[in-house]
Amino acid sequence: MKKPIKECIIVAKKVNDTVILAKNRDRAYKPELEIVHEIVDGVEIAYLRDTTTDWSEGINEFGIGILNTALMVGFDEIEKKIVKKAGKPSKDGVRIRKALTSRTLKQAVESAALSGVKGHSFVADSMRMVSMETTKMHKPKLDVRDITQNDYVRTNHGFHYYDAGYTKGDDYKSSKIRKLGAEKAIEDAQSGVDILNALKKQMYDKNSNLNMRRDTEKMVTSSQLLLNLKERTLQLDYFKSKVEKFHGVRTILPNDYEPKIKIVVNAVDI
Repeated sequence: MKKPIKECIIVAKKVNDTVILAKNRDRAYKPELEIVHEIVDGVEIAYLRDTTTDWSEGINEFGIGILNTALMVGFDEIEKKIVKKAGKPSKDGVRIRKALTSRTLKQAVESAALSGVKGHSFVADSMRMVSMETTKMHKPKLDVRDITQNDYVRTNHGFHYYDAGYTKGDDYKSSKIRKLGAEKAIEDAQSGVDILNALKKQMYDKNSNLNMRRDTEKMVTSSQLLLNLKERTLQLDYFKSKVEKFHGVRTILPNDYEPKIKIVVNAVDI
């Protein structure tokens, strides 16, 4: 029996004078989500958290953001079952939150790489972006990307490691076509909202696994996440019919603290 999987798209694009990171978050189950806004090790961070698996991605007060997509087939659903049975949270969620406490991009990249965050990761600030590709079988491959010249997209097949993630069949075809589709769709985007709207488009039949926004029996795009790194904004658009429950924004900040990070949440009918 084929194992359920997670299949996401992450993109990085320079828009005007800032770097935008954005993601379509696909799941084989309806997730329960929350946003956590807190100070850890003296650094203000805000992140989306899957309350079942503890998976996390987000931004910090220094405008450093981290997004990730899987290269390990079956990882997310397997973790969900492990958590329900044994209460063990996602190790990568903890690792990403730790990296978000970094004060420089270099520190964030080192933290994510050395701690072993798996998959494709974009780690960026408002000027620069580093892509990282890692699996259990492959050491981190780091590339400093010239975000002013090109857009960057990753899905679920290896970029540097050709034996990572999907390597053949319909899943590989889907990953390749979704990558190409996203690259074309965001080409003319002039804002973060443009990017999210572009990634919502369905170019194929509603049930096709080639669509950027998935809506099949096995895989559904449950939410979109956008990080504006110059403005230090985290925006979550979640699709109400595709999410089991959104628990809201859990704010753990001192009463007299003036937040540096802005959080925007939109519940979307789709």
